[in-house]
Order: sequence, then C-alpha cells, then structure tokens
Amino acid sequence: MEEEKLERSIRKSEIPGLTREEEEAQLAKVIGIAEQNLEQAKADIRLANEDLADLMETYDAKEAEGLALWNNATAKLNAYQHGMARLEKARKKPYFGRIDFQDPRLSFLESYYIGRVGISDEKAEPVVLDWRAPISSVYYENSTGPCSYTVSSEGTFSIDLKRKRTYEIENDHLKDFFDSDVVANDELLTKYLAKNKKAVLGEIIATIQQEQNLIIRRSPKTNLIVQGVAGSGKTTVAMHRISYILYNYEEDFRPEDFYIIGSNRILLNYITSVLPELDVYGIRQMTMEQLFIRLLYEDWDEEKYMVHTIDARMRKTA
Repeated sequence: MEEEKLERSIRKSEIPGLTREEEEAQLAKVIGIAEQNLEQAKADIRLANEDLADLMETYDAKEAEGLALWNNATAKLNAYQHGMARLEKARKKPYFGRIDFQDPRLSFLESYYIGRVGISDEKAEPVVLDWRAPISSVYYENSTGPCSYTVSSEGTFSIDLKRKRTYEIENDHLKDFFDSDVVANDELLTKYLAKNKKAVLGEIIATIQQEQNLIIRRSPKTNLIVQGVAGSGKTTVAMHRISYILYNYEEDFRPEDFYIIGSNRILLNYITSVLPELDVYGIRQMTMEQLFIRLLYEDWDEEKYMVHTIDARMRKTA
C-alpha cells in the first residue's frame, strides 16, 4: 500500500525524545497537524456541497449528463464525509502507542506512533500510523528484540524492536505513559472496560492482545472459526478483522462483499451502529432466518421440492 511504502521510505534521523516534556511537545505537534487536516476536510465538504447546489441549478433532474455528474459529486461528498469522520477520531485522540526499532539494512533508528487512524502532514508524510498497517502488528505481537512483520505482496522484514511505549491521552492531555513488553497492563485495560460499550469498541484498539491480533490479521483467503464463551469478545474481534481486511486488501474486497449473520436483529443493529467507529461503512447484514430463506430461494427447484403446510395437529406430534 502507498502508506506502507511511505513509511519505509522516510528516514527518521532524529528519534522523538523520551522525557515527559518531549512527549508532551510531540503530542502538541501531532494535534496541530490533525487540526489542520480536519479544517481542510471541512473546506472540501463545503466545496462539494456547493458543487451539488450548482448542479441542481444547471441541470434538469431527468437529464442524463446532469444525473451522472450528480452521482459523481455525491460519491465524492460521501468520501469526504467518511474521511472527515476519520480525521475527527485522529483529532480526538491522535495515538496510543509507539515503537522504536532498528532495521538491519539501515544505519539509523526509526520511531513510529500508532493510532486508530493514520495522520499525515502537509507533505503527505505519516506522523502517526494506522493500527491496521502491517508494521503496527509489531506493537501487538512482539516483545523487544529481534522480530519481523509482513507486508502483503512485498515480503517479510526483520527488525530489532528497541522500545514499545503505551500512552493514555485524554482531552489533548498526556495523562500517563509507560514502556512495556505487554501492550496493555491490567490498570489501563480496566479503565477502558469501565466505559460504556460503544466507547470501548474504539478504545479496545489500544488493548488488543497477541492472540486477538493474530485472529484479526490472519489472511482473509482462509476459513477461520473462533470459539469462545459469551462475552469473550468474539464479535468485537470479528468487527476489527473486517476493518483490517478492508484496509489492507482494498483491491480484493469491498464492504458490499461482506455479510454479517446474527442470531437476532438487536445484535445486528448494535454491530452496524458501531462499525463506523472502525472506519467501516456499507456492510450488509441478515439474521439466520433471512439467510435460510435466501438460500432456499436461490436453490429452489419446483420440480424437486414442494411446500408442505403443517397444521396444529402435526405440530403437536412433531
């Protein structure tokens, strides 16, 4: 992906400092960039709305040319709106982690911050990596020392992980940070789980454990069954997996290629209401009953099958 190529091409000759003062300065810098990006997104949306208004004045509703231009302008506006939603997440909490490492092919250390979404400066150089980026897997899966990460279609890269740092940021303020081989300690995880469930979905990106990360990042070209007791996080991991696949395999999968099958409409409504928090839009859903009806409809052969009505007496003996 373009972002991954950028991340490997930028020389990090100066590693951001390790003291609290230096970390606070870095946070302020990143917040400033995120704020600029958000303002630009708002300007783009204003222009897109103006274009739509101009089209309404110029073309009749039934004109083919006008309709085509309208559809293109509407698609552009939707993309801008989804982009602004991502930028709002970045502005609210820019990052939660950081990795410092040595690539054996280079003579200098590299350092990257990791957040819910990627943040780039005006030169399109990444200052925060998206949690779904291939190299971000190092933060979730590895202890300090020699390790590797894989980039689809490019191969596996070996690095020496020097530091893994976790941050607690709230209201643009750096509340705490710590260096650890464990992504989330009990205290940090407890704070996240104390929040309401919709908030937890966004926060849990910062606390994904190694076993969960392996499930989320497994190739989408293999079948996968995840078993667990009620409340163990299966649904949450599944939603993160969809987000990961759409980010890393955008040329192979589109949102409309996915179906979420749930036991009831309440569960499905919950899932689809929080998927946008993971930058996922347009996923289709159905209950098990709807799935069976669809399968029957697609495979129905009137010469082979027939509908047999069951009356009340037959139900009692069934």
